[in-house]
Amino acid sequence: MFIRNYMLSKGNLTTVELEENLGSALEKINEGNFLSLPVLDGNEFKGILMKEAVYRNYLESGKCNKDEYLSNTKVKEIYNNSYESISADERIEKASYLLKELRTPFLPVFDSNNKFVGILTHFAIFNAFSEIFGIDKGTRIVVNMFDLPGQLARLTDLIRKENINIINFAIMDPKVLDLIQVILRVDTDDVDKLVDKIQSAGFKIGEVTK
Repeated sequence: MFIRNYMLSKGNLTTVELEENLGSALEKINEGNFLSLPVLDGNEFKGILMKEAVYRNYLESGKCNKDEYLSNTKVKEIYNNSYESISADERIEKASYLLKELRTPFLPVFDSNNKFVGILTHFAIFNAFSEIFGIDKGTRIVVNMFDLPGQLARLTDLIRKENINIINFAIMDPKVLDLIQVILRVDTDDVDKLVDKIQSAGFKIGEVTK
């Protein structure tokens, strides 16, 4: 799963310019109900303007007239030009890690020619992992099993013999010694029969969600 498939393309973004005043920038932020916007200088990505930074800088400036402050202060005076970027060809897992570690609202995305092509947001990451887990597809079955060689193969072989399609599965650590949780999403009209088969094979069912 590559970032280019989940990013917001540059052409669809609301952006602000370095020379734009904060009044105009704040209007864009409020109209789109944003918390931050990409800052550009023409086609070049320069950094991030946070809504919080606009108000914080106003309070710290000591100026009484807010309208005057917004009209006379430019984006280039308060934007954050320290950022971490990511390649459009990078995998989504790395972006998820960076967004978590850096606590940034989004990651600017660049192509192989180092050209700014869009941004990747937390919401995009959520959508990507929703697809991975197939949240809106099939029936969810949680199987608890011992972390032993061959257990997973035995489970999937059982399901295959029932001629049931596994939409996807994930392995989770329940923080219990020697146990793992296998979260399956399967395409079947008779989930009760499948659950009985799984239990009869010695596996423990943790949860079933239709």
